[in-house]
Amino acid sequence: MKTRRIVIVIALLSIYSLTYSQNEWDSWNNNYKEKSITQLIRNERIYADSVENGLIEGEYYLRMDNYRFQATFKGEKRPIPEEILQSMKRVYKAVGQPEYLSTFDKIKNEYLFEIDGNEYWFPIQPILEKPLKKEINKNEKVYLYCLFLNEHTIKKELYNTLFISEFKKEY
Repeated sequence: MKTRRIVIVIALLSIYSLTYSQNEWDSWNNNYKEKSITQLIRNERIYADSVENGLIEGEYYLRMDNYRFQATFKGEKRPIPEEILQSMKRVYKAVGQPEYLSTFDKIKNEYLFEIDGNEYWFPIQPILEKPLKKEINKNEKVYLYCLFLNEHTIKKELYNTLFISEFKKEY
């Protein structure tokens, strides 16, 4: 009887370990779609041009999504421009979870990355700034998980903001 219990416990532990041995990045990968950022930005510009030229009805639009992609960290940071931060807040207030809107008040900086030969400034969650600077060296590849906040204003301003939610170093 004792041997039978031991066998059952070992079998249950084996099943448990197989079930929970998934990669720690699986949930991130499931929630953030792989995307070509170059193509995304190009498509958003084309869409904005179509709106501005009257080919698509409406003047103001926004959307939010989650994307992941590889980039090269350029090692530079700067304060986030106020107009970018305000656009992020407008989009998040409209389509996000407004109860978390106050977290955007803590965003202070954005970092420079290169993708497909183009440079982009991405704001980052403040809690990730120290780990980013500690773990990723200049010109190293990094995998970014970003909240995409897109806004086209009545004044015909287009904001395509990729807000870093997480990152992992590429080896």
